[in-house]
Amino acid sequence: MNDILLTLKPWYPSISAFLFFTVVRYIYKNFFIRLLRRLNDKVSFSYGEDFLNAFETPINIALFIIAFYAAINLSPLASIHDVSFTDRILRTIIVTNFFWGLYNLIDTTHGVFFDLLERFGIQTDEAIANILATVFRMIIIMLGFVTVAREWNYDISAFIASLSIGSLAVAFAAKDALANVFGSMIILLDKPFKIGDWIKANGIEGIVESVSFRSTCIRTFPQELVYIPNSLLSNTPITNYTLRERRRIDFTLGLTYGTTAAQIEEFIFKLKNYLEDLTLIDEKDVRVHFVTYNSSSLDIRVVCYAKTGKHIEYLNIMQEINLHTLELLEEVGVSCAFPSTSLYFETPLQENVTEQPAKAQSEADKPKDNSTSAGC
Repeated sequence: MNDILLTLKPWYPSISAFLFFTVVRYIYKNFFIRLLRRLNDKVSFSYGEDFLNAFETPINIALFIIAFYAAINLSPLASIHDVSFTDRILRTIIVTNFFWGLYNLIDTTHGVFFDLLERFGIQTDEAIANILATVFRMIIIMLGFVTVAREWNYDISAFIASLSIGSLAVAFAAKDALANVFGSMIILLDKPFKIGDWIKANGIEGIVESVSFRSTCIRTFPQELVYIPNSLLSNTPITNYTLRERRRIDFTLGLTYGTTAAQIEEFIFKLKNYLEDLTLIDEKDVRVHFVTYNSSSLDIRVVCYAKTGKHIEYLNIMQEINLHTLELLEEVGVSCAFPSTSLYFETPLQENVTEQPAKAQSEADKPKDNSTSAGC
């Protein structure tokens, strides 16, 4: 037993360091993280949970690697191995875990980075969240790769030059994909719509569900899911119905030709006053006029604007106006005309009457004799 202890004596510092960092890792994993989560619940930090979820695993792995590093450096092997090589490995692992945590932070939430952008005056919305998140992830991966390469003394300039030549060939081979990427950037900068907007583009009308680097997903009203390439979307007119602050109401009433001028004036006066007093209608743009003599009606055109951009509210306003218009028609005593056509003949039409024979008529008028005579 004493021989074993004497043999392991040079390894005591190494074993002690490994056990120490193992205990630290255990405390971090089972107590420290829980304590931070409880503190976050009490303080109610907006992004505390996101930071904890993003860096929990990378820090746990880093503590495990540090335990091995300390054990090796304090062991008898320290005199025979290259310390600089071990240091590079340790620094590489720490740098990798740091960028891994940043990548996880982007992957779990967009809130932290978008909050920073808004503080710098850059407004963002959900439609471009995935695009910016993907850009941030690519930047983090490239920065991590460059940092690790510099740690191992690789020539980054030569690598970047080779990437430039290779990227030129890739650009020619994937020009359509790159066109979609640039199209997404145009959407990102112009922001013609956001997720949830009702738009019409390239003959497709519906609700925007998602925006990615390649395409924009639109759910049509018959519930089909349509993917429009961003390159096509950036070069076509886009109508955003959701951004309307007002909706135009335009219809024509055709009154019968029996309606008098006084009745028309009374009806127009009452309908215009009703629309101007209606809170859901913009009173500045109410137009009610007797516009034309139609083929079968006297036409009154009504033009006004509803103070809403939502379709269901617009339909409710239209229903209220239509119902009250019917009440006004009954109140004034006029009615709407329906399409009719009058035919005139140059010569009067003669009625063709077929005379019945007098004999047939007399036979029909005779009473029937049902009596019978019996012979003796």
